[in-house]
Amino acid sequence: MKLKIILCIALLVTSLSGFSQNQEGQYSFEAGYGIGLSGKPNLTGTHYNIGFRYMFDPSWGVKVDFANDKYRTDANPETGINYTRISAQAVYNLGRDLGVPDVTGQSVNILAHGGLGYSRASSTELTQDDNMGNLIIGLTPQIYIFKNMSLQLDVSYVANLLQHFDYDGYYRFDGEPKSFTGGQLNASIGIVYYLGKRHSDYDWR
Repeated sequence: MKLKIILCIALLVTSLSGFSQNQEGQYSFEAGYGIGLSGKPNLTGTHYNIGFRYMFDPSWGVKVDFANDKYRTDANPETGINYTRISAQAVYNLGRDLGVPDVTGQSVNILAHGGLGYSRASSTELTQDDNMGNLIIGLTPQIYIFKNMSLQLDVSYVANLLQHFDYDGYYRFDGEPKSFTGGQLNASIGIVYYLGKRHSDYDWR
């Protein structure tokens, strides 16, 4: 399932790359890898994300991203969840409006982002998946490489609405499953590849 999603996103990005050559605005594809820090019972997991961003102007844009996290306990045998989300977010070029690229010689910038989406968690112990909504907010420092590429760090907090089992794969409450609001912190490092005739102008110039 995850492979199909990745292939579909890759096909979409390829199509958008050709489309963006003749369009205004700034288009970019991003990918990152890092860690996830979960809520109860406070586990550390692996994390990766891919996304597509469109900037309307030098200050504002939108992006759609897909992320996957894997959390496991230290128990024998291990228990935990596989967590997948997709989110639609607004992006604000915080660094440009604060003048960060100007004072760093066009080498550092900071984006802020936030939005909502859908999440699904699959437990190693339970047969039923947990379907949730998500709210996400984060900051993304960037380091300029060249006009078509930059390095980025991202720190995001994700709140999961109507979550039913914890990150160890078990229901939090005994008896009838009850929902709660869970959360996790993601930190990743990755690259941004800029598409289209504007390249990275809105982020950096």
